[in-house]
Amino acid sequence: MSVRVPTGPTGALGGVGIRAAVLVLVAAVAAGALAAYAPVPGVLLAVALVGVMLVRGRTLPELGRAAVLVALVTAIIGPNLGVPGRAEVFAFRLVAVLIILGIATWLLMGRGLPVPNGLGMPMALVAGWVGWALVSISWAGSTTDAIRWTTFLIISSGVMLAIPITASSRRYLSWVLGALGAAFVLSILGALAEVFAGVRFPASALTPREGAFAATSFFGNQNNFATYLSLTLPYLVLLPVVARDARVRILGAAGAIVAIVFILFSGSKANLVAVGIILVGMLVVLATDRSMRRAFVASVVVVGAALALIIPSLFGAGIVPIPQQAVAKLSFSTLQAQVSSGQGSGAVRSTLLTKGIDIAASTGGVGVGAGNAENTVRSENGYEGVANLHNWTLEVLVDTGVVGLVLYATLYIFMLVGCFRAARGSGDPLMRYMGLAGLLALLGFITGSLACSTVIAFAPMWITFGLCLATIVLARRAGPDGRIP
Repeated sequence: MSVRVPTGPTGALGGVGIRAAVLVLVAAVAAGALAAYAPVPGVLLAVALVGVMLVRGRTLPELGRAAVLVALVTAIIGPNLGVPGRAEVFAFRLVAVLIILGIATWLLMGRGLPVPNGLGMPMALVAGWVGWALVSISWAGSTTDAIRWTTFLIISSGVMLAIPITASSRRYLSWVLGALGAAFVLSILGALAEVFAGVRFPASALTPREGAFAATSFFGNQNNFATYLSLTLPYLVLLPVVARDARVRILGAAGAIVAIVFILFSGSKANLVAVGIILVGMLVVLATDRSMRRAFVASVVVVGAALALIIPSLFGAGIVPIPQQAVAKLSFSTLQAQVSSGQGSGAVRSTLLTKGIDIAASTGGVGVGAGNAENTVRSENGYEGVANLHNWTLEVLVDTGVVGLVLYATLYIFMLVGCFRAARGSGDPLMRYMGLAGLLALLGFITGSLACSTVIAFAPMWITFGLCLATIVLARRAGPDGRIP
């Protein structure tokens, strides 16, 4: 039985009630008066009033799903949707707090949180990883950094697990995909504003730099933006291959082209490799599936078009004029020269890889403690330069040791296998699409994750993991006809 928020008597004002309408009017006047002296609190009060009106008469599960959808969009936008002058206060964190309070209220009411079939093992792995991170705080050099990293792990993995719980049916999955699609459109519009109008968002690291050529959109730097695009690319590039509606195919093709172009603009070699893995992986999976031969033919055309866009751009002669700085960054010969000479980004990455492995070995495999990898690298005698490992797998190993790495790797393999089975064995076309897209995103992220300085709080990664888990859960709920409810 659903628990509903009590509502007042209905009236002429759209079911709000005369008394409630008068109270809202008085509160709105108070909010306006407050905004005249203190704009931020006044605006927040006005937003709260609107929120109260929207949630009246809704059940807690309905509010929970709505909150998760809002959380997904605000997680992508990140600190850009925050309180001016207070970088630590932004919309996603406020929504996350509301979700936590909602869950606490639900539990206090004596209602349980059901675990969908297929989500038990991921939840156990996450719980084990979080528990081990909490234990590692006891030996971490910086307790503050350890608590901060572990808090990010709890919140981010919570978002990941909330997606399969929210997307519990075909209808709710479409809501999740719709919200993420809207966030993608907003991020692309932001990137276009950067490239053509020179606009920079508050969180962009390129804001003070003159002549910066790349787009960062809602993300801190162009590498993070490129990683977001490479994670999103499989869900777009598959639409021209498997969708039946011509409009959907066109939208997918347009989105895939835009994503590839901005990846090229970023100069991110790791994500360029990720694009190659995604395209080749799509060909291999479809070519080895007899039931998808027609889709394989379409994928050959799509991959050919993508290569015609990418390859000339690597030499600065593509259809889309890629800046010369990006062409230089995308050169793998430059990377090799940097490693050989001991200078530049390539040399830094090589040094950090060696140091990270040495540090992990020196701890006996238990790790330096959650969030303490950077501090440990920085404390090396005579070390000067970048301290962040720029390698998510290595960061997990150095921070949380072999135990943390095994838990994370097990979760990753679980998602890879589950998505592959859905792509191959599901009788529902939507699940086959979601399974293949998730599989390709995970494969591409193996190299794509090397572009970011860290991804512990990188929302696109956790959202992609959530979509993969939702695919696995829904595929197991399929009826006798193979279709999901």
